[in-house]
Amino acid sequence: MMKLIPLAPAAALCLACSPPAPPPFENIALTEIWRTGGFASPESVLPDPESGLIFVSNVNGEGDAVDGNGFISRISPDGDIETLEWATGLDGPKGMALVGDRLYVTDITQIVCLDRESGEIIARYPAPGAGFLNDAVAGPDGRIYVSDSMTARIYVLEDQMVHVWAEGEALTAINGLWMEETRMLAVTMNGVFASVSMEDQTIEVIGTGLGDGDALAPDGQGAYLSSEWPGRVYHLRPDGTFDVLADTREAGVFVNDFYRMGNVVIMPHWQPGEVSAWQISYSH
Repeated sequence: MMKLIPLAPAAALCLACSPPAPPPFENIALTEIWRTGGFASPESVLPDPESGLIFVSNVNGEGDAVDGNGFISRISPDGDIETLEWATGLDGPKGMALVGDRLYVTDITQIVCLDRESGEIIARYPAPGAGFLNDAVAGPDGRIYVSDSMTARIYVLEDQMVHVWAEGEALTAINGLWMEETRMLAVTMNGVFASVSMEDQTIEVIGTGLGDGDALAPDGQGAYLSSEWPGRVYHLRPDGTFDVLADTREAGVFVNDFYRMGNVVIMPHWQPGEVSAWQISYSH
């Protein structure tokens, strides 16, 4: 069992233009609970509150290959594989979002809608002009927002149609998304931490330096957890400063689009084809 201890606060990397005030957030440590192998390029995870299971998207090949190899798995909160190929017929499935009895999955240039219980494909919604759809989040009104890493855009699915919701240079290589009440937060593979106004889509750069940004999730105390997919996990503050919680790049363990469930973080690892769970602990 591995325990990951954060850097001392003095080693935090400052990304703001002026020195930030001392953060009011507790430090975080992560301790591994379980690890399960046997997946095929797992990119994203999402819990299903109804079944208690966790969806895992498996690219199973190159991320942009239209090959029909992609699938969705379902696992238990303890890491047991309930069904490895629960939903099939996908190409490069990545981000996922739930609305009612529908599971929405990004699949390169389209959003695929699946039946939440059976995994049957119900509909496919092309995103005009998209090149590499990545993460997905659901809004409180049932709209589905997805990032496009190739075009610096966020698309939205509403009224059975997909259209561009926000775009801008700051969103170049956009990846992870997180929805808040008045803004959408995003990290990019250019290392940018940004926000987009839900009202008028104004984009603000909060910080930089996050490498190949991937996951983004709240930490439970007003800050965030994020990742750089080649193998780093960050504790990211609202002002853009961050600590490095883990660095697995030399070991070749990717850290992709994870999800926080209470005080546990479920992490997919494209390489070496694993999913792991980590207990969050807080300390002054």
